[in-house]
Amino acid sequence: MPRPGRTLHVFPDAARRQAALRSERRARGISVGTHLLTWDDFVHALGGARELNRRPCPAMTARAVVAGLGATLGPTPFGDYVREPAFARAAADVLLDLKAGRLSPRELQDAAEVLPPERRTRARVLARLYHLYEQRLAELGLADREDVLRGAREALDRGTWPSGWDGVTGLVLHGVYDVRPSKLELLMGLAAACEARRVSLRVETPVGGSPVADAALAALFRAFENRGETMPHVDLFKADVTFEGRPFTDLGRHLFSPRAARDALKGAVDGLSVWNATNAREEARVVARDVRRLIDAGSAPGDIAIAYRDLGPEAGWLAEALGDLGIPVRLPWGEPLALAGPVRLALELPVLMEDGFPAERVAELVSSRYVPSLSRGGPDAPATLFALAAARDDRLGATRGKGAYDVRLEGLARRMAAQGGKRKEDAVKVMAVRALRDRVMRLIDECRHIPQEAPAAEALAAWWKVVERLGLLDSAGPLEAREAGSLGARIEDARARDDAALAAFRQRMEALLRSLRAVGGGPRITRRVLGRWLADALRDVHLPARGPSTGAVEVLDLSEVPGRTFRHLFVAGLTEGRLPGRDPPSPLLGDADRVALNQHLTRDVFRLTGGEFDDRAPWRLTEDRLLFASALAAAEGSLSLSFAVKASGGQEQVPSAFLEEVRRLTGHKWSTRTLPPVLPLDEVLTLPELRRTVALEALAGLSFPSLRVTEPDPAGQVLKDRFGTDDWFRSARELAHMEAARLRFFGREDELPGEFTGGVQGPQLEQKLRDTFHFGLERPLSASALSKFGNCGFQGFVAYGLKVAEPVVANEEFDARGRGTFWHRVMEEVFQALKEKKLLGQAPEDIPEEVLEKAVKKASRHFAELYHVGHHELWKLAGEKAQAMARRILADPRHGLPFDPLVPEGFELRFGPAAEDKRWSDVKLMVAEDAIVFEGQIDRLDTAGVEVGVIDYKTGRLDKRTLKENLLRSDFQLPLYLYAAREAGHVGARNAAWFSLRTGDAIHLSAVMPPAELEDLLSTDPEVRQRVADAAGLNLPNAVESLVRQLRKGDFPARPNDCGKCGYRAVCRITERRISDERSG
Repeated sequence: MPRPGRTLHVFPDAARRQAALRSERRARGISVGTHLLTWDDFVHALGGARELNRRPCPAMTARAVVAGLGATLGPTPFGDYVREPAFARAAADVLLDLKAGRLSPRELQDAAEVLPPERRTRARVLARLYHLYEQRLAELGLADREDVLRGAREALDRGTWPSGWDGVTGLVLHGVYDVRPSKLELLMGLAAACEARRVSLRVETPVGGSPVADAALAALFRAFENRGETMPHVDLFKADVTFEGRPFTDLGRHLFSPRAARDALKGAVDGLSVWNATNAREEARVVARDVRRLIDAGSAPGDIAIAYRDLGPEAGWLAEALGDLGIPVRLPWGEPLALAGPVRLALELPVLMEDGFPAERVAELVSSRYVPSLSRGGPDAPATLFALAAARDDRLGATRGKGAYDVRLEGLARRMAAQGGKRKEDAVKVMAVRALRDRVMRLIDECRHIPQEAPAAEALAAWWKVVERLGLLDSAGPLEAREAGSLGARIEDARARDDAALAAFRQRMEALLRSLRAVGGGPRITRRVLGRWLADALRDVHLPARGPSTGAVEVLDLSEVPGRTFRHLFVAGLTEGRLPGRDPPSPLLGDADRVALNQHLTRDVFRLTGGEFDDRAPWRLTEDRLLFASALAAAEGSLSLSFAVKASGGQEQVPSAFLEEVRRLTGHKWSTRTLPPVLPLDEVLTLPELRRTVALEALAGLSFPSLRVTEPDPAGQVLKDRFGTDDWFRSARELAHMEAARLRFFGREDELPGEFTGGVQGPQLEQKLRDTFHFGLERPLSASALSKFGNCGFQGFVAYGLKVAEPVVANEEFDARGRGTFWHRVMEEVFQALKEKKLLGQAPEDIPEEVLEKAVKKASRHFAELYHVGHHELWKLAGEKAQAMARRILADPRHGLPFDPLVPEGFELRFGPAAEDKRWSDVKLMVAEDAIVFEGQIDRLDTAGVEVGVIDYKTGRLDKRTLKENLLRSDFQLPLYLYAAREAGHVGARNAAWFSLRTGDAIHLSAVMPPAELEDLLSTDPEVRQRVADAAGLNLPNAVESLVRQLRKGDFPARPNDCGKCGYRAVCRITERRISDERSG
């Protein structure tokens, strides 16, 4: 009878140990799992670092040691690359490869001589680094991964056996195939020890199936076969699942075999599906839907797995898609630590100053709850205030030793104070801007404590203090009482996630700091390189996996599949370059050098190939073949193989050669699967999908059936009858009517505005509309409002009716509107100065230069007090352009005086109730029984005796045809100015002109229309108005009365004449709702 005892099972990693533990718990109900070990636990138990009187050295510490030594190498072919974390990572990988291949520094030094001269120096540097690295680890009492293996092997050679294993009678090593010389020596030592103690040792390899797929196991089998007869207690075991009835065993046996004929398994492989999706994200969604169908058909979630080779962002996409379908999912790892909110913000700090503190990132920091020292009590929308101040970073706009944020935010505060009144909200806005400035200045001051260049440990410590002072490590604050309901649970879950991220972050950074200090501080690095060091330190760190431990669909890497079985398995991402994949080449010791060294040393120091003799192939290819064959064997019911035509970045992808091999053997042809925005009824899986589909089938053909690109479902009317009374369906029907109305209105010029296209109608709104558009003394009608209503009814409604201000976008150079305001002010100051100096009408050469300079500077000072002026150098240039503009106007034969002998008398002359001159305060027009009160500002009023002339400045060029077309449509200024002049007592006023500030040209209103029509344009006589209306002529009172009546009816049609100058374009979607008229043609 066999001796009683226990058997230890060793798994390659924690994920597979956990899978085995879950399997035992399902079978037995309870399992402590003390007999289940990971490979690291196993090696540590054998002696590991303890045998060498050292401490285990984590990979991050090993990289820190390499980085510290890199700074001592002096000039090398690698240059400043030795300061980079990428060098430390690549060098550590090379050194571990050398140690795994059992090659000493001296042997590498000698073997380097066989390399070409240009690469020989690099190998010598690596040999010296290798020697220093070994010395440094010994001095620090540290043991890296390969040292731990060496310690375990030496302990076995001495006959040492773990004290806790006295009752162990068997060892089973699962999933063994990747064996380098160092690991192979440990396995041989373990085999000898087990044989001596009569402990059975079973080494299980993944299921390959075909000789080609088993090529990755060649070295392992060769080593054990050489000693097999002398070790009866040692068994190298490769599972044979031929008789277990697994459906894809035959496919695995024929796979990659050149002797297998095409279509050898055609019709013999059931349960296999081969397909492709348009892109990687849609592939994940299709897989998730297939999983949902399996579960609906009775499969348990725990019987389903989804595998990718080199699993990446697909894990998150699958978790999202499966979650939307209500399917529990378990991922192999949680969110990357570097993406956690407080961690991500902390990692940005070192490079923030190097990048000049970009506004979008600063806005996020000063408003984030993760940075309480900056965000608590601060303004609600810092990004908006940055935009108003034109603050893009701390460089653009900096002057006189002050940063751009200091200059521009303070400038914005001053402008707001100058423009605002005495209302409390105006003072609050100014305080908000200054509070934001203080917070930004604190952030900048804190980041300046991170040195520009310093030893890595010093730079890291300085950055860590900044993180602490900003409160990033204590952003959550005290735990508050949980709110009731799902929101409270979500808040508590988010808090737990943040706490876990901060704890892991602190632990990782403190470990990195200890490592750097232990190796002498590390290399001297800049702030930007520090940022890369921090990102590299967190590159492989994830938060714990979330989701249920059992009863969930498992998402895993293909390397975790061997040794496990699933009822349904999905293998996705089957593209060339991924499966089979290609390992990235080492930047320090390339593959050509490794091949040369292997050949010179006559042994495989570097693992480059797998297989034997003529069947040798690149290692990654042989490994991927083995993993793919093992995946086929792991599926007990169905197997899905898929790929995406395009990667997540949009790059075209080629299907895997493995997929082509499956197609060659089975005759399967892959199909393209897509997911339309609204699914057909028979593909609906969830309630939201059902509602969308029902809405489409029942409502889509109401108004525009020609828009339908798929055949309607015959059940459309039945669905409408069934769901017609549900609240969600009524909401969908209202939305459908809304969209149909918009399509009709924007596609048909004769369609009247409705409630969704600019119509504001209803009995309860009649009085409100009359009150809003009364245009009395409290809210007169201005020329600019007339222009907005004339250009687009909806634009006027938003501006005047809803009182929504057009957004102000501050730039380095002010826009056309700001330029016009500035030029108006310049013209005012110039002509006032010329009038005071009695220089009106003089040629520019007769005008002293200082007169124009003084006038422009005065206008500039006034403008800068109230408006954003942009970059100081561009603002200076704008002053020079304004002065040149004034000289250009004065150089015109009319010298800026279009009405000879009239001279400038008033500038920006206000008319309406707020006019300073009472003669201009009563400008009104009777419409029915109401008086429409006007207000506005005349750009310039020229006079001579009783004669007056009004001028409307234009910043662009003038075109007589365009001016004629826009008159009383979107351009009301000149007619209204003349009307105001007549109402102010200048009864015969008829001189009016558009004046181009760009060219100095002027076009008189009389040049656009004959004198008789000009009189008709302003006449208030009922008979004249009727005659003009009958002739479809132009009359200001008629145009105003027609517009007012339309507004009071609630008609604000969204039919723009010109969208170019509208400030609401960012939120307007008029042009997106057009459709051709179905009745045409």
